[in-house]
This record gives sequence, C-alpha cells and structure tokens, in this order.
Amino acid sequence: MIDAHVHVWDPARLDYPWLADAPVLQRAFLPADIDRGHPDEGESDRDDRSAVRATARMVFVQAGCRSDQALDEVRWVLGLADVWPELAAIVADADLRSGTALERHLDALAAISDRGPSLSDQRSKGRRVGIPGVRHLLQDEPDELLHDRASRTALLDGLRMLAHRGLTFDLCVRHPQLGSVVAMLEEVPGLRVVLDHVGKPPVDAGIDTRDGRAWADAIDRMARLPSAHVKLSGLAAEASDTEVLDANAGAFLAHAITAFGPDRAMLGSDWPVSALTGATGTFAGWRERVRRAAHSAGVDVDGVASIEAGTASRFYALA
Repeated sequence: MIDAHVHVWDPARLDYPWLADAPVLQRAFLPADIDRGHPDEGESDRDDRSAVRATARMVFVQAGCRSDQALDEVRWVLGLADVWPELAAIVADADLRSGTALERHLDALAAISDRGPSLSDQRSKGRRVGIPGVRHLLQDEPDELLHDRASRTALLDGLRMLAHRGLTFDLCVRHPQLGSVVAMLEEVPGLRVVLDHVGKPPVDAGIDTRDGRAWADAIDRMARLPSAHVKLSGLAAEASDTEVLDANAGAFLAHAITAFGPDRAMLGSDWPVSALTGATGTFAGWRERVRRAAHSAGVDVDGVASIEAGTASRFYALA
C-alpha cells in the first residue's frame, strides 16, 4: 500500500504560519508518530486479497512552512530518511508565479534530489527518495488572484515550466476555486497533475446541493484531461463531525472514482491533519471508506489495488 499524502513537521526546526489557527496541530509530528494504516479492531482476521495491510511506502507533501524555507524543508525531510523507511518521494513547495526565481528553485530541487540519497546513505541500501514534483497552495489565495490577468498568466507560465521539465503538480484548492483552476489546466494539457483531497468538496452540505453539483461538474471537466489524477484524501478534515462524514463522504468519493477511474485515483491519509481535525479518524478507517466507495462505483479488486498503490507509483515514478 502507498500513502500518497503524508505530512511531517517540527515547529522547532521550521516556521509554519498556518499552525497559528490550528492549536491541536501545534507540535512536532515526526515519522515515528505516523498512522501507518494498521487494521482497526475487528479487521485483523481478514486474509483475502483486499485485506488491510500497513503502509509500505509514503509520499511526503510539503507542509506549509514559510516560503523562504522551502528548500530547508526538503533537506530536513531527506535527513529523516534513515528513520523513515517508507519515505519514497517528496513533493516540494514552489511558487509557480515567481518566474525566473521558479527556474532557479526547480534547479535547486533537482540538485538536492541528485544528492539526496547519498546524504542519508540510502543509495547503498538500494533506495532512492526522489522529488518528482511540487505543490503551490492555492486554497487560501483570494479569488481575484485566479482571475487577475497578470497573476493568471504568471501561474500558467509556472505550470508550463513544470510540464516542460516533466514534473508533477499537486493541486490543492477549495471547491469554489475548482472551476477556474480547471480552465487553466486545460491550457496545459501535458501537465501531470493530481487534485489533492478530491478538490475539498462541501462535505457538510452534501453532493445533492448547489455547491455539491458545481463541484461534481468541475470534477467531470477535470477528469476529461488525460494527465489529470485525483487523491482520495482529506475529507475528514472538511467534515464537521463523523456523522456528516458517514452520511456524505461516500457519494463524493464514488463520483470522483467514477470520473477519473481507478487508474487515475490514489489513496492518501492526509496525516496528521485529517487524523486530528474535522471528523478525525484512522488511516485504516479511511482506507475502508475509500474501498466501500470504490466498490459502489463498480471497481473490481484490481482497480482497488491501483487506487491503493499502482496509481501513486506510476504518477510519482516511485522506484
């Protein structure tokens, strides 16, 4: 199993401005703390092909440190590789609107990636932790930035730079932004992009609402881009409580799986954010929720295996 969306951080090492609004997360979360998806109570006796197993590999996704510390974050995470055997790849932070500064930043990431395994003596162990792509957090940006001509042009230039270099892009937006961003992605059809957290749909409201239908339309539009993928992650953090998550999450997951298909959908825990905020929950419980949604969407055992490992392995080119 591959967990395609994990965070670690240590406020004693780097600054994370967003933690000021998340008291429950204002401490270090390190590899030893990670929820590795071990079976919840009552699931350990399963021995079929779809039985719950612990995570074999993980993808670290940038955790919102100060932008001037982005390279420090990558170096710090690579330095954890010896105590984080499941670490398979790093999705780094990048400001896609920064023009020539973005070029220099991507060059620096490539240099760190080339040196990274030897920093932790991983090459001799037959293991390489790569940096296949980047994330630029758009979720908290004002809507006008997505519509301002100069800002939009700069963002498109950054997306084209990623596509030219063969890098992946983790897209993190909230559902009201999704339509505008998909319109930009249509102008960069060769970009390998994955939508984090299913586009942060209106979980509390449900799919059969005005906002839910708008989200579904945008998902269908994005899924028509052959290089677009989706992460089945993060909905617990978007739900106000477990009752709402139980009632509404399955429909959003099933719609996304149907739209993208299992070969373009991947499982992610969003640890520790989804473990401790919103509805909360374990990774094993989330995985079972995703599996139920996949079955309701008509996905077979091989398709579930793709969601739980194959898609992430292909998308991030994991060794």
